[in-house]
Amino acid sequence: MKRREFVSSAAALAAASTLSGSAGSSGGAEVSSLNAPWPLRGSESFAVRSETVGDSLAVGVWQPEAQMLELTGRTTSGPLDLVYVLDGSWALAMAATICRLQLVDLVKPGFPPLLLAGVDYLEDKPNARTRDYTHTDLATPLQAGELPPEQTIGGADKFLRFLEEELDPMIRSRYQVTDRPAGILGDSYGGTFTFHAFRRQSKLFDRYFLGSPGLFDTEVDYIGAVKTLLEGKLVHETKMYLSFGALEANGGVSFYEEMGRNYNGLVSVLNTTPNDRLEFASKMYPGHTHTTILAPAFNDALLYLYGPHLPLA
Repeated sequence: MKRREFVSSAAALAAASTLSGSAGSSGGAEVSSLNAPWPLRGSESFAVRSETVGDSLAVGVWQPEAQMLELTGRTTSGPLDLVYVLDGSWALAMAATICRLQLVDLVKPGFPPLLLAGVDYLEDKPNARTRDYTHTDLATPLQAGELPPEQTIGGADKFLRFLEEELDPMIRSRYQVTDRPAGILGDSYGGTFTFHAFRRQSKLFDRYFLGSPGLFDTEVDYIGAVKTLLEGKLVHETKMYLSFGALEANGGVSFYEEMGRNYNGLVSVLNTTPNDRLEFASKMYPGHTHTTILAPAFNDALLYLYGPHLPLA
């Protein structure tokens, strides 16, 4: 598979639930309820119409059940830290399962309860992660009109504004969360977006997971821009976890190998340009591909970003 085919195949990814219910507004966004929970026990779901993106997105929200918090000796009152999960139609359930398991770890206790907000697309609408998670020249050369609108590149700035100005006010108005910055988890093109949000120094986030980020060779030196950024002052005290599969980097698929070279370049910049406001860890996972890495990397990212104990080496 070539990179162009990879980009156009992104629309095949699954989405969330069917829209129904009455419309309303919260935090400046038009919000509709979905007729069923996200495909995850104990969750809620909404459709949020974004004027910035020009589309409706599906949002699923999960937090630990009160009974689980009571069983683990935690109070059911008090705000939770907020974490956004990209590609939420599958990643929200994965992240919630990891959080559930960490809450009941008797050998290494202390993982905090979190509120997770998964973002994806309505089940009966095209998946538009290629549009929303990428910066303008990510997947060049693509010709104008070659792909339908939901698969064109370059909407990351608009999607970031949607998170900052439309979705986040709605989430914070509806749920008891802390006033601290949120975390964000993203893999593949989701990792491309978390890289973009860090590069933009969004005030919304202070913890980032860059899983197998789709960083390709372009005319813009984005990794060099990160070096310049690190030579200054970051907007927040920040934690970051980066992951990549060894069989992505050297498994013979050209565009994965291109991603791997740029991943290594990014890690090199982070290692050689220390910033007193950034704490980070990176791991190349032996024997793992772009897909097999998902579960272990999500687990390690959540442990590193929020847990009292570091993930296994």
